[in-house]
Amino acid sequence: MLRQTLLILMGFLFINQLAYAQDERWFEVEIYLFERNNANPQEQAPQQVQQPKTNKAVDLISPLFSTNITGASIGLEGCSSQDWATNSDLCNQQLKSRQVNHLSQIPSNIFAAEPQYGVPGGPAVLLSDSQNQFQTIINKLSREPGNTSLLHMTWQQSMLPRHKAKAVHLFSGQDYASQYELSGQAVQTHQTESAIPQFDFFGETLSDESPKPVWKLDGTLNIYLNHYLYVETALNLRKEGIKTVGIMEDNTHLNESLESVTTPFLFAIPMTQNRRVKSDEIHYFDHPNMGMILQIRKMEQPIDRVSTVASVEAN
Repeated sequence: MLRQTLLILMGFLFINQLAYAQDERWFEVEIYLFERNNANPQEQAPQQVQQPKTNKAVDLISPLFSTNITGASIGLEGCSSQDWATNSDLCNQQLKSRQVNHLSQIPSNIFAAEPQYGVPGGPAVLLSDSQNQFQTIINKLSREPGNTSLLHMTWQQSMLPRHKAKAVHLFSGQDYASQYELSGQAVQTHQTESAIPQFDFFGETLSDESPKPVWKLDGTLNIYLNHYLYVETALNLRKEGIKTVGIMEDNTHLNESLESVTTPFLFAIPMTQNRRVKSDEIHYFDHPNMGMILQIRKMEQPIDRVSTVASVEAN
């Protein structure tokens, strides 16, 4: 009797999962981000920058470099893209729990080793280089003076309503953690006395024992479906520069002018946009310091592809 009940429950769950998979709407997303090197970061960077929340975002990049980023010793066993998609909190927690040696540079071209495809009810899937379609556009933009590639990648994902959608964590370029804090301040090494007080210009206190990566490009891209497709960007582009700060000495009165000094600073320039887009059209997101090309393409649905493959194998 118990066995029959379990079989009935399993069958019910399978039917529900199949019905959910049939209701899914999957799309293929390709993005290309590039930096414009002719802008002054101090003119574009705000005084206060909100750090993007990436702890719950889907990470398609770290699994490619799991040997380098996580290390075999921290027990993540590589943390596959599905692990990051379904249990990103655990993967991030384990990354923070120990000292981690990671790459100091993430390449601009991110792709899977071989062609991959989404599965019904599954997480977002990173695609291979052969599945990209932007190469002509990238070649044209790369020839323009002052443009530098930041990130190019393609993936497949199901599109969900905003309250259910999961953002994708995007990061690339140099890790500045050995030189700068996330706040932008220069890292102070073995300096007992300093003429420049260690202000936290962004009002943050970082207490983690191991420094977090400070990537040149870092943030999230969230795509959700609400009758139409919407794209939300929360990206920071970091650029080195010089910041002028005021120093108040012990004998300085409030009505007296402060002494100004300059200090190295890592500016964080945000690209925060929310735009309605159409599928299959190529969209350009403009910004004084960077640009993003994005296309959300219609694709064969995973449930249809699985059915086709099963039918071929049966014959």
